[in-house]
Amino acid sequence: MTRMEEPPELYAIEGAVPAEVLEARVEWLRRNPSHPGHHIAVSCELKSVSVAEAAAQFGIECADLTAVIEERAPVTPDLALRLEEAGWSPAERWLGMQTAYDLAQARRRRGAPGRSPAPQARATEPAAAAS
Repeated sequence: MTRMEEPPELYAIEGAVPAEVLEARVEWLRRNPSHPGHHIAVSCELKSVSVAEAAAQFGIECADLTAVIEERAPVTPDLALRLEEAGWSPAERWLGMQTAYDLAQARRRRGAPGRSPAPQARATEPAAAAS
């Protein structure tokens, strides 16, 4: 069998992250999703838009958007539609992020098995997966 006929998973790519580490990272992210406000803040940075400019674009008060970005308020269906109308991803994506975050927080509060019991403001990757 020549190298071309081998399945790609049989040979390693130099510098690649092992599959076990990737699987652990994906599972950790599933259990610890970021608040959608974090993604709005990152999008503002990537688009070189200030929070005040983004708030004006969405037709909301700057203080209201700041509360979402600082993870003190959720992305509501109304805000999700405003984000969608401004071309910042479909409303379903924003609401899906909010729901995933809310569910993870509820699991933490209830101490669900296999979940991290300590609440976190924003998801950060585990040290083992980052190395």
